[in-house]
Amino acid sequence: MFYSQINTRLKKSAEGVTVRLRQETFTPSELPESLIRYVIRTREQVILDDASIENLFSEDEYLRQRGPRSVLCLPLVKQAKLVGVLYLENNLAPRVFTLNRLTMLELLAPQAAISLEHAQLYADLARLNAELTQENSERKKAEEALRASEERLQDIIDNTSAVIFVKDLKLRFILVNHEFERRHGVERDQILGKTDFDILPYDVAEGVRANDRRVIEGGEPIQFEEAVPWAGGKRSYVSAKFLLRDQTGKPYAVCGIATDITALKHAEEMQAAIAREQEMFARQRVSELAKANEALRGCLDALASVPELDDFLGQVMAAITRQLDAVSSSLRMLNLEQNTLTLELVFQDGRVMSPAEASYPESSRSLSPDEQGVATFLDQPTTVMHILDPRSPIAEAQRSYLLGLGIKTLLIIPLSSGGQVNGRLDFRFTEERTFGPEELEIARALATQASLAIQLTRLAKTARQSAVLEERNRLAGEIHDSLAQSFTGIAMQLELAQEEMVGNEGGPLGYIRHAHETAKFGLAEARRSVHSLRSSVPRESGFVTVLQSLVERSNLAGRLRCDFRSNRIPEESLPATVQHQLLRIAQEAISNAVRHAKATIVTVTLRWDPPNLILQVTDNGSGISSARLEKSDGVGLGSMRDRAAQIDANLEIQTAAGHGTSIIVTVPIA
Repeated sequence: MFYSQINTRLKKSAEGVTVRLRQETFTPSELPESLIRYVIRTREQVILDDASIENLFSEDEYLRQRGPRSVLCLPLVKQAKLVGVLYLENNLAPRVFTLNRLTMLELLAPQAAISLEHAQLYADLARLNAELTQENSERKKAEEALRASEERLQDIIDNTSAVIFVKDLKLRFILVNHEFERRHGVERDQILGKTDFDILPYDVAEGVRANDRRVIEGGEPIQFEEAVPWAGGKRSYVSAKFLLRDQTGKPYAVCGIATDITALKHAEEMQAAIAREQEMFARQRVSELAKANEALRGCLDALASVPELDDFLGQVMAAITRQLDAVSSSLRMLNLEQNTLTLELVFQDGRVMSPAEASYPESSRSLSPDEQGVATFLDQPTTVMHILDPRSPIAEAQRSYLLGLGIKTLLIIPLSSGGQVNGRLDFRFTEERTFGPEELEIARALATQASLAIQLTRLAKTARQSAVLEERNRLAGEIHDSLAQSFTGIAMQLELAQEEMVGNEGGPLGYIRHAHETAKFGLAEARRSVHSLRSSVPRESGFVTVLQSLVERSNLAGRLRCDFRSNRIPEESLPATVQHQLLRIAQEAISNAVRHAKATIVTVTLRWDPPNLILQVTDNGSGISSARLEKSDGVGLGSMRDRAAQIDANLEIQTAAGHGTSIIVTVPIA
């Protein structure tokens, strides 16, 4: 007993990965014989996720010597008959044969079984043809020996079993071989210059000449199957026809080589039943795949044309329902908070509607997934329920409702995302239906589209919520960095004015004027917050000028001195976002120094150290201890960190209790 095995080799090099296939015949000692005999005997598939681990076939000599990691052996069965065994192994990694790959192999196994039978048939025919070819070759040698003096070309064509002829472009014979003469019962002198009408019935001759004209018009070789009358009946030929061209490439004739395939045709007729079965299977397969393709295309069309993803979910349901030839369908979604399967949508009467519109029984709109019948539906890939069967696990109210709609069969498919069940689809049919494996597989594939639609809908809702939250946080930061800090300055100015007025010292009017200017600046910042998508740095003033103005405006006579230093800054190379965020970080750092550190001197330095722009704000305030810095969760420091992250900057805080604080922001400028 021998087995045929195909080995696949992959070689990785600088040019890429090379895949090589080689087919050889092996003896049982070169295969895991015990495993293969087990599959042949039981007709059950065997999967060894890791053959190196102890298993039923660990003592097999082949497995011990070769040491494959992943093994799959699959019986090839056709019409309850074992026609072969598919053995696959992988020597590199365990668990190679996943569920998806196994499912695909199971789908291909029937085709492989049919192909094996056809391969045996073709092998037998090839053997017969080889024997005939051998006989013809011997006859050809004998004829060549007898006609050695004749023209070489005529010798060749006269000593072949094929029928060979040459016609001019007007389809008149200019050369025929001996086989042609024998088959048609004419001498070559009698046929030269004549046409097919002179030796064949009119309808047969017209068909042969039509094939000749196709070759002339197309300019490419074409192979035809032609039937020609014979004394003992009709003979079938495979005719390969091609143009003959002169040295300039211009065609001057059409040549035909016809091989008698009558014996092969008889063999094909003997296999007619098998061929019809294969054709029926292929048609069913194509029909189902066409339905699946149409449904997938409809889902994509819906995604492109439906403006709201909620509507897209309904469109997907409608498309799948139509492609499965169901009359209606329903969608249930798993509510994790309430632990219920809630009826969300119903596709009925050609449109998507709510459960209330469909008059669905209220008692059946929410089901507990823990119920025995419901849990069974969710655990199975598909469930077919016959409504008229009193043993079907369905609530009586729901059964009466469906029977009222004329529903007799229910196809239930659970929906999942990330390996977790998140709902189920019910498809309704008005006739008693059974479903083949192909139909159920395609139905599951289509249901995956519904899962995708659900996921897209949820993601869209989450994205909208995240966008609203992000915008609220951004506005909070803007208000804190602009309005709150400006009005903090106003409060400080007025507080100083109050102290001066109480002590009757100095002139409080200066503080009030300063407070007035700060208030005007706060008002401007309020307007800027409304239009925060625009840069806050005026184009006519420039970034350095605005930053210097901010520092100078923070001075408080007798209480706070703010200094500003800068070198040559390439303002034209600074993105507007970088200018905006650095301005706000400086403003926040000054505000923190005044409000929290009680600083009396603040120095703001802006320097260009290619390719980095460095902003440093240093104060002589109370500083922050390491413990307080780690626990600090105030809006100020958090806002500065967020702003630095938005411009890919590095923010460093150098501080210690009683030694002041330095905020250093380093921005790489491309």
